Amino acid sequence: MMHVDHMGIAAKDAKRAAEFLAAILGAPAPTPEGIDDDMFRVDLDNDEFILFTTLEKIDFTHLAFRVDGERFAAVVERLRERKIPFGNDHGDTTNGKTEDPIGGHGRVYFEDENKHLFEVTWR
Repeated sequence: MMHVDHMGIAAKDAKRAAEFLAAILGAPAPTPEGIDDDMFRVDLDNDEFILFTTLEKIDFTHLAFRVDGERFAAVVERLRERKIPFGNDHGDTTNGKTEDPIGGHGRVYFEDENKHLFEVTWR
């Protein structure tokens, strides 16, 4: 058996980036981690997590999540409440559409302030 343990993502402000993603996904509040508590952990399901680290150089990251219909609707609602642009096309993340153009029930892409691209899909 194999599964992802965690993914590390660089951010200009790790705490702020972790809080943003946790709030949108409806995940628990991020917790400090690392020897100096300088990284922030966002726990997902199945013991997987995302670890945000503060760095000056930020490389592009595209991270996709597959969720059920209830969580998908909640993510879209949170994006709308916070006026965060989203779209159903990775080339147009601001079209406001949620229909999945490749056959699922729904798909949205949105960016954080570090220009990371997050995708949430309901299949």
